[in-house]
Order: sequence, then C-alpha cells, then structure tokens
Amino acid sequence: MEFRESSPEKIETEVPFETDMKVDFIRHGKPEYTDEEMRLAIVEGNLTEEGIEQVKNRALELAGKIDKEKELVVFWVSPKRRAQQTAEVLFGVFQEQGIPVIRDLKTIKSLTGVKVTPEFIENLMKMDSGKWMEYWTVSDLPEGTETPEEVKKRVERVVAYLERIARNITPPEGKKLHFICVGHEEIFMDLLQEGYGPGVGADIGPTYGEVMSMDIKKSEQGQDAVLKLKYRNQETSLDFNKENRKFYRETQ
Repeated sequence: MEFRESSPEKIETEVPFETDMKVDFIRHGKPEYTDEEMRLAIVEGNLTEEGIEQVKNRALELAGKIDKEKELVVFWVSPKRRAQQTAEVLFGVFQEQGIPVIRDLKTIKSLTGVKVTPEFIENLMKMDSGKWMEYWTVSDLPEGTETPEEVKKRVERVVAYLERIARNITPPEGKKLHFICVGHEEIFMDLLQEGYGPGVGADIGPTYGEVMSMDIKKSEQGQDAVLKLKYRNQETSLDFNKENRKFYRETQ
C-alpha cells in the first residue's frame, strides 16, 4: 500500500525551517520470536539475518546524511532485545563510518513495545499476522493490554524530553545534537496520523528498519515548538506545546 498524505496543501514550504535538533525514529529490524515468548507474552525477539542486513543498509543511509563536523549523535533505545540488537548494529556501522557518538546506548522505557497479555497473543494468532496493529487499535482489548491512548502518552513524553533537550543543552563547538531513537511500529503511529492525517492507516508502516525523521525547532517565549516530519519523502509539520505535552496541527 502506498503512503498517502491527507492534504498536500498543508505542507509548509515557504518559510525556512530553523532546525535546533535532528531526530531519527527507526523501527527495529525483522525479528523472530520463540514459542515460549509468545505463550508467556514476554515478547523480546532476536534479529534474523535478514533483519541485521536491513539495519546495516539503513545505517549506511543514515551515516551518509549525518554531518560529521557539525553533528553529535545520541542513541535512545527501547529496552526490548530486538531494539537493543538493532541499535548495536547501527552503532557498529556508525563507528566504522567515523560518525561521532557522544555517549553509550541509553535505554529509554518510553520507547518500549506495547505491553500485551497471553490472551492478546492468543487472539492475535487467530488473525492474519499482518493485522496486529488493526486489532490493537480498533478492538476491545483484554485486561492488562496497554492501550493506544497509553502508548500515545509515552510518545508525547519522549517528544517532550527531546524538545526540552533542544532548549537547554548546548553541545560543544557549536554542534547540533542528532538523536537516533530505536523503537517499534506503534511509536510512530500517533505522530504519523497527527501529522499526515487519518489517511495514514494502521497497515501503512513503518516496515522493519524504516525511518521517520523529525527536525525540532525549539519553543520560545510565547511560541510552541515546531516538529517537521519527513516520512517516505513526504514532509509535514506539527506544533508541540511543552506545557501539556501535546503535539497538534495548527490548522485543525
């Protein structure tokens, strides 16, 4: 399915965008899960060989877009094993390419995958394997399963942290921070739907190893922050209120 944007006229292109910080959200590579993980609903996963190659290719693409002289990279990573392994592959390629990383991989709980239950997994196994997001977003969920609303609050928390860093941290030598946030499909969902509209369906993506980029223009006195998103070569913008931790479209 092709990615569709809700209304092209909403894309802001006339005013130059002042980037204070760059962020790349990347979904983990393709994993495989054990029967025990599925039975207990403690889903960690290990990258497959295909998944490792996906991440290596993506890492080379990202490395080619990072300015080694002007940017410093920071890794934020979901605690899930498949995300940690993805970050290790990315980090290894960055080292080979001479990309400056200013700290070790930092585990961020808010980037983790959806908390599920054995009942959720059991119901999911009866469906088309590609329809899990649809089931999660439109169904009555078993008790104990993390809801889309709860995940959205986590995403808002991550964006709030990033925007606060953009306002308060001054990297050395006039460089800018470039965050690599390794997480899961559901982390992307709210930002994509808010930014590009309801035409973004649950089965649009991101695919394994795919990236959504965000440039942050930090908030100033009397003004909210601006988030410029780029996904599959299409751009749009969101505003972000640091007080209530909400991202929104000004045109709404």
